[in-house]
Order: sequence, then C-alpha cells, then structure tokens
Amino acid sequence: MITMRVATLHDLAALHHIEQTCFTTDRLSKSRFKFYIEAPHAELIVAEQTDIAANVNSPKILGYGLLLLRRGTQLTRLYSIAVLPDARGLGIAEKLINCLGERALLRGKRFMRLEVAVGNEGAIRLYKKLGFSQFGMYTDYYDDHTDALRMQKVLVPSKSVKPEVYPWYQQTTDFTCGPAALMMAMCALDNRYEMTQEKELTLWRTATTIFMMSGHGGCHPIGLALAATNEGYSAKVIINQQVPLFVDGVRNNEKKAIVESVETQFMAQAIEQGISVEIEDWHTDVIDKTLQAGGAVLCLISTYAFDKKKIPHWVAITSFDAHCYYLHDPDASEGQPVEYQHIPVAREDFLRLASYGTRKIRTLVLLSPLGSR
Repeated sequence: MITMRVATLHDLAALHHIEQTCFTTDRLSKSRFKFYIEAPHAELIVAEQTDIAANVNSPKILGYGLLLLRRGTQLTRLYSIAVLPDARGLGIAEKLINCLGERALLRGKRFMRLEVAVGNEGAIRLYKKLGFSQFGMYTDYYDDHTDALRMQKVLVPSKSVKPEVYPWYQQTTDFTCGPAALMMAMCALDNRYEMTQEKELTLWRTATTIFMMSGHGGCHPIGLALAATNEGYSAKVIINQQVPLFVDGVRNNEKKAIVESVETQFMAQAIEQGISVEIEDWHTDVIDKTLQAGGAVLCLISTYAFDKKKIPHWVAITSFDAHCYYLHDPDASEGQPVEYQHIPVAREDFLRLASYGTRKIRTLVLLSPLGSR
C-alpha cells in the first residue's frame, strides 16, 4: 500500500537517496531538505510503501513532492518532485501532486505553478493530464542550460478577464520599481514600447521624490503620471488623501522640505499638462473598469505582506477575476522571475496590501493610449 504523509527529519537519508538517484543536476542537499521540512512556507510530503501482505512493518519511501507557498498571495510553486525509477508507473507522482494541491487549498492557496524541462515529455503529459496548462517559457533555466516550460493549475476554477501575455521587466536597481512597473504597463498597451535600463532611469529622474526614508527617493504617483505623459500615454492619478504623501518617512527636516517642494511641483505640473488628479477614497471597481476598458493600472503597495519590511513598492496589475487581482512585481531579487509574474492576491486582501504607511496611503495610476482617455 502506498500512502502520502508529511516528511520528517527522520526521512532525510531517504530523501537524499531519491535526489541522488533521480537527478544529475540542480540537486537538493540534506541541509536544504531539512530547511524545507522545518520551513513554514513549504509543504514537503513523501510517498511511503508498506508491505501489508507480507505483514512487514518496514515502510519504504518511494518519492517526494515539495511545494513552496508565496507569502501574501494565493500562489504556490511545485518546486521539486521525484519518484524512484523502480517505483514509476504506479501513479505515485500523480498522487503526490494531488495531495500537495489539497494541502495548498487547506492553506488558502488556489494556484499551483511549476517549471519543467522542455524535453521532459513524460512529465509534461502528466502535468497536462492533471490540469496544468502552459503560460510561458523560461530560457536557460537549469544548470545544463535547458529551457523550461512554465505551467499553472488553478486549484479552484477561475477565469481571468485578461489572460493574454503581459510583459514583465525586472528592475535593475533597488529604487526603480516605479519606472519598471510603468514600463510594463506602457508595453502592455503598446508592444512596440522598448523596456530598457536607459528608459528605466530616465523615467525615474522624472518621477522621483528625491528623498524617501533613507537612500534614493522613490517615485510619486503624479511623477509617474508625468513620466507616462512624456512617453505619449494618457494618465490619471487617484489618491485617497491630499499631497504631500511621503514626508512622514523622511526624518531630516531639510530633506523633508525638499520632498514637500517636489510634491507641490508635481501637482502644479499635472495641472499645467491637464493630468487628472482625483483625491478620493477609491474602491477596487475603478481597477476592474480600467482593465476591462483596455487600460493599465499601477498600484503602490506595502511589501509587509510579502517580506514584513513595510516598504513602499510599485507593481502593475495585470488582470483580475471574481476572486483575485494579479500583479507583476518588478523586484525578483530574492527568487526566480517566474515567481513574480501574475501573482494572485485575493480580493479581500488586496486593499490591505495596497495601503502604505501609518497614514494608509492608497494610490493608483491609470494609463491608456493617448486620445483614449
């Protein structure tokens, strides 16, 4: 009989044996298995066989499955799965994946993603049989330079309003999330738009507040709207309170005065260029309507739900459905880019995510092609 159970530290030797037997590259070490067994953001299960017919209580571990859970989202990633060669053909991989899907749902996660080598036809057939569908490609993904297909399974039926490919760009500095998100949005509206570091820095110079907390200044919503207008797009800003927005986090009084002056200048420039700046406590229906109309949306979030750091961060909202909003996060500095694209966030969690600082600043930048405002 083959059963599924949660892995324990007593399984380390068996897990290491499976890893060494099944893989020649990208192997997990014993220390990594130990880390994932103890990690709260991971689900590591094993497939165990017991010979009941022979009345022998000597279970053997035949395979394992490792699922990683993305904090603050409904996204999981099937990080690794392996079954010993002499145990294949028994449906163990399918049982492992189904068990992980059930455990993901119990933890409130509705999406499972994975990467699989393009030449692994047997695994691809299995994933398709289990309801996974391809949504992209990741080139030169493995140690041997093999490309990987990116696949996803919706654990609860859901249909995105805008399923087509949305361009993604990784910010090249730790302070240019705003320009990176803006470039993604502009490229989504016009795929001829080229996303480059030169553009990224040019947009930042237009939109920056000069100072923010410590280090380089972040980007202001009105500054991003001005940058988008300079690039030939129509832009609208919605903020839930009056400017200045970001002086509270600046401790130096001289720097604080400069930030306040910059924000005042942004507002004057917006008025001069005819950019709409609405001061109101917006609701999510404005996001739905903008995306349905073919526009693009940038949102300032707090990273607290992701990394507990309470840092202001710009993302692009790629689509939505009845359950979730989907985000492109330009900062993939701590993981693989595939983990930062179309991140599902439950609707009931979104407004908490889209609220920054003690003043609970909530702001959107809405974009559309020039002349379609």
